[in-house]
Amino acid sequence: MKSLIAISIVTALSAGSAFANESINESSTNVDVYNTHDFFLKKGNRVKLQFPIEQSKFAWQNLSRFYPTAQIERDGPVYQFPYQIDQNIGEISATVHGESKTLNEHLDSYPVDAFLVVKSGEVVFERYNTMRKTDKHNWFSNSKITVGIELAKLVNEGKVNPSDPISKYIPELKGSDWDTVSVSDTANMATGLNATEHDEPEADSRINPEQPWFKWAVSIGVFEGQGNQSPLEVLAEMKRRAPGGKTFEYNSINTFVLARLIENVRNLPMNEIVSRDMWQKMGANNDAYSVVSPQGGYPLMFFSMNTTIEDMTKFGMLLTPSAIKLGNGGVSKEVITLIQDSGNSEAYGGGYVGKMMENSFYNDTNIKNGYQFDAIFEDGDLFKAGVGGQGVYISPEKDLVISFFSTSNGKNQEETYAREIAKYFSR
Repeated sequence: MKSLIAISIVTALSAGSAFANESINESSTNVDVYNTHDFFLKKGNRVKLQFPIEQSKFAWQNLSRFYPTAQIERDGPVYQFPYQIDQNIGEISATVHGESKTLNEHLDSYPVDAFLVVKSGEVVFERYNTMRKTDKHNWFSNSKITVGIELAKLVNEGKVNPSDPISKYIPELKGSDWDTVSVSDTANMATGLNATEHDEPEADSRINPEQPWFKWAVSIGVFEGQGNQSPLEVLAEMKRRAPGGKTFEYNSINTFVLARLIENVRNLPMNEIVSRDMWQKMGANNDAYSVVSPQGGYPLMFFSMNTTIEDMTKFGMLLTPSAIKLGNGGVSKEVITLIQDSGNSEAYGGGYVGKMMENSFYNDTNIKNGYQFDAIFEDGDLFKAGVGGQGVYISPEKDLVISFFSTSNGKNQEETYAREIAKYFSR
């Protein structure tokens, strides 16, 4: 669908010269674009947008063509990344699917769209395979940490009590089982409620119209289907099936609920909150955008941040010392520590995503999740994954951010390389 012309360029650096790889991703033809639109408009095909099919190669980098969106506006001068390429990074090895490969070999072998490593505010490794620096890509669930960080700020400020029930902040959920679900258990993906994303007995929440999770996705316009309930009406029907706080059961519903909580406390929509608190303060290259639901107009921050890879990396830098280089102090140390100290390692491996992360981070123990991050390591490093092979790895202590976009099944373990790169910078 898109032709790729790989070229190697010599990048002149203030500190010397190094080789950087860049790819030129030629625009799709008008016929390609129209055919892709027609495909996703056909009844039953919208649900396929979550999978790495041929049409997704275009859709995941042009999501605003398929959904209504809300802008997340930037402001101030653009931060231009200095370059200090470290050729050793491409030679770092990891084991994926039983085979050891270097990072360079992995990026040659798997459908990774772009991979970027920034240390102390400088680009030390980059690869663009199927997108340009200027192309925006859907973050998928990487988006969730915008909500997690904003919630942690409110907790740190004393505006939200993590022990309170969710329904205290969302009146529409009063009288439901959300009366028994704490803010902290929701933030840590351990509500104990049904309608999970990956952990139902049949494990078909994303494709079965009878599943409560699917019905919620229909109510926000992400999937096609029958039903006229509002999103919060669907969620009010969720039932407790296990104690809270005991098992990490990944669920985008939790992020949606927390976003509504934050909006109610701040009296602003999430896209405006992210713009004011983050995007206007990080030297972003471009405005970002988020999908909004047709019913209610909710910014869907659980899956639909769309930016360049450089801007996703700058977002991660807000949790590192290099945030000051972006023109702002970034996220406070108190909030970062609150996130790092959250979660329960004993609950981690009980659900689908925890098991998957344990497989990816095979050399680590005592991993936990919290405030929407999928992995919090013993050294305080943080990782968030997104559907289809998206990821952002943040090390506040090492002043390091590793970002990647893919159009894959999400099982190729780019996060394993991110962890090994972080360990390289610990030596």
